[in-house]
Amino acid sequence: MITLPPISIDTKFWQALFGAESIAVIGARNTIGSWGYDAMRASVESAKAKAGRQVYAVNPNETEVLGVKSYKNILDIPDPVELAIIVVPAPVVPQVFGQCAEKKIKAAVIISAGFAEADESGAKLQAELISIAREAGLHFVGPNCNGHADMYSRVASLGFASRIPAGPMALLSQSGTLGASIMQIAAGRGIGLSKVVSTGNEADMHLEDYLTFLAQDEKTRIIAAYIEGLREGRRFYELAREITKQKPIVVMKSGTTESSAKAAKSHTGALAGADAIYAAAFKQAGVIRAEDEEELADIVLALCHLPLPRGNRVGILTMGGGFGVVTAEDCEKEGLEIATLEPQTLKKMAAVLPLRWTPGNPVDLVGTRPAGAGGENIGDTCLRLLLEDKNVDCIISLLPPMVMLPALTAQFSQAQILAMQAENDKNQEILYRQLRQYDKPLVYIRRMNIYYMREPDKADMPPKVIIPEYAHPRRAARVLRHLANYRQYVEN
Repeated sequence: MITLPPISIDTKFWQALFGAESIAVIGARNTIGSWGYDAMRASVESAKAKAGRQVYAVNPNETEVLGVKSYKNILDIPDPVELAIIVVPAPVVPQVFGQCAEKKIKAAVIISAGFAEADESGAKLQAELISIAREAGLHFVGPNCNGHADMYSRVASLGFASRIPAGPMALLSQSGTLGASIMQIAAGRGIGLSKVVSTGNEADMHLEDYLTFLAQDEKTRIIAAYIEGLREGRRFYELAREITKQKPIVVMKSGTTESSAKAAKSHTGALAGADAIYAAAFKQAGVIRAEDEEELADIVLALCHLPLPRGNRVGILTMGGGFGVVTAEDCEKEGLEIATLEPQTLKKMAAVLPLRWTPGNPVDLVGTRPAGAGGENIGDTCLRLLLEDKNVDCIISLLPPMVMLPALTAQFSQAQILAMQAENDKNQEILYRQLRQYDKPLVYIRRMNIYYMREPDKADMPPKVIIPEYAHPRRAARVLRHLANYRQYVEN
């Protein structure tokens, strides 16, 4: 039995950070677009999400912020405060942070920039924060970060967190803006998030500390991270080696070149280190490495919805030989093996496909219309045969579920559209159960502009079942290779 690493840092900190009942925003502002406005808006939204949660504004120059009474400092708030969000100029931060310690808050998020990432005077200010924290036994996120959020409790200091759906992926990011980009890309793919932390300079809480919490977090099934440099590389490796046995960790690591490493140092004070060392450590610890934020979302989408392949042998289903050739080439370049289909599979396919069909993999439907004799869907039949084939570990289909262009839906009644969409969704659910039954992942490639029916006014509604779709076979092949390698790691 695998034992996950124990949570570092007192549990009171984590409870306050992700589930605070009382929040003070120090530097709250009414100016739209300011950091103080965004943090206050996020906190007000979190109060709406749970009855009894209290939010306080702290700004000596305002009587109220977003309709909430403003206090001159946190010590003027008559009630206890669990979480402080600090958004004031860097030179003022040590003073207000000291007041937070006096107030005996349990956690703080310091969004303000201008510390060790800036210059020597900023480094001295950051050292003051660490000294105050150590003396008071108080832990904090940042400084120089975008904030944080829990998508289930809805406690947040990140301005747009209320627009992100809850789900299985936690995100740790050493860049606020790149982390925000990952969040938005993930949400656009239908991936919900559990928790998000922009870690900033990691003056107190290191990325490794968050890992220990997320490893135990029941709401988190997948941990994603954007990393510029690790402050505790050995600890990260040891933690990841245990965590990845139960939860995949997907990392986008920058700072691979001399110039980008220098940029990382000036950004958050992170020491990038030799990329070859990171690559070797990630591989040995079972960490899946993504090249960019798009690939990170590609991998997480598959991890959310698909079984892991038993190996790297791929079956390809296509409508047109050219697409099949390109897909096969991309698969082999990415380290996948084009499966040799079993004789009985080829025999059964030959029974439903035209005589001009050339037996083999990729399986080309040679222009055959999807519906055959007796209403049989030949594409579905061939897909099922690939699932049954013992030589196939995973499948790429260039025949994705199709969505009709809104302009074309005028030729059908709403009742017809609803009926056809219901049938399509039903077929997708059946197929999804088959993937689990045969323990094989399937991904779609949307290369051809073929469309199916979808109710016009519900075009943006996600289906109940998601089978990942990718715009190019190279992206799909890379994802399947990552999944195959990860399964091999977990089972060894």
